[in-house]
Amino acid sequence: MQKTQAQFPDLKGKRILITGASSGIGAGMALALARAGSRLVLHYNRNEIGIEKTYQTVTELGAEAQLLQCDFKNLTTIPAFFDQAWQVFEGLDGLVNNAGIITKSLSLKDKTGQQFNNTIAVNLQAPYLLSTHFADACKTAQQEGVIVNNSSVHGQATCEWFAAYAASKAGLDAMMKVHAVEWGQYGIRVNSLAPGVVPVERTFDVLYEPAMEKKWVGAMPAGRYGSVEDMGATTAFLLSDVSEWMTGSVLTMDGGLIARGHYPYRD
Repeated sequence: MQKTQAQFPDLKGKRILITGASSGIGAGMALALARAGSRLVLHYNRNEIGIEKTYQTVTELGAEAQLLQCDFKNLTTIPAFFDQAWQVFEGLDGLVNNAGIITKSLSLKDKTGQQFNNTIAVNLQAPYLLSTHFADACKTAQQEGVIVNNSSVHGQATCEWFAAYAASKAGLDAMMKVHAVEWGQYGIRVNSLAPGVVPVERTFDVLYEPAMEKKWVGAMPAGRYGSVEDMGATTAFLLSDVSEWMTGSVLTMDGGLIARGHYPYRD
């Protein structure tokens, strides 16, 4: 069955910063917002080929877009990066904290905590700094704003190898709730999107290997993986006025994976 493209006319002309827009879910977010007519500031770190592809795709749809590079592991560069992003379109209406790193490591293999620290820096501290600068700029400009944090189901239920990643996403969700409470008085909404298993460029072949697909999709009541298009449309929803009474919430998009849990299957 062909999907109907979600429509969010109020996003036309809105100025949105998307971090980590060079591939995967971030690129899907950029595509959805370009279709809605938003003006985009697209962040990337190292993937120049990927961000050029995203840029070409969104501009072919008629969207205005600007590319900005920053390595979020170096937290001291974030204030200047945000100032650049704010100046591109003389302000921002929305911030999408999508950039992140997925760290898979047994804790005893990271006894110095270096991988843990890098993960927390990119996945939690960088969104904190970006969100705080965004809120301050909106307050100074006496305008409303919307923040969407790309979290994960690992912030709610997780497994081996994911101590750093799960901690960063659980922290992101907790921080989001505090920011929603602190900044609601300024007309700033803050929510999290928590994706489940969404095949992207680096995982597509593995997740669609027949045995792997059977294992994962079989655990999802929805009967399929998520897609970057799903995540893009949901991000547009969270940024739009359609969700204007929604703040401080985690919107889980996982095909029912967490709801299914680890219970044995019943005939």
